[in-house]
Amino acid sequence: MNAADRKLVKNQSAISRRRDEEVAAAVKAQMSTVGGRLVMWQLLSIAGIYQSVFDTQTTRMAALAGRQDYGHELQAMLLRVDEEAYELMEREARLRARQDAAELLTAEHDAETRALGRE
Repeated sequence: MNAADRKLVKNQSAISRRRDEEVAAAVKAQMSTVGGRLVMWQLLSIAGIYQSVFDTQTTRMAALAGRQDYGHELQAMLLRVDEEAYELMEREARLRARQDAAELLTAEHDAETRALGRE
């Protein structure tokens, strides 16, 4: 693209804005569903946004930092598009974590009971 051509620059800006709006609408649609929020939370978790990137191997630490940076960009986009849906997603994730912990405790208790022969 010729940066000196104002009309081309203006058209490119309009196309870019339109694409950003389309992406924001698609993200908002995903964040409006339980399944969409679950997937987005999984992506944020994989990115390690709430974990330390420290590693004794510098190349691994650099890779973790890059992954986390991507996660922070995704997090910022989700918050920009629909902050309320993001907060709902966080509440749902905390609830799932509590449910998973309770399920593990129950399974552990059941295993101990069976091991002791007191079923």
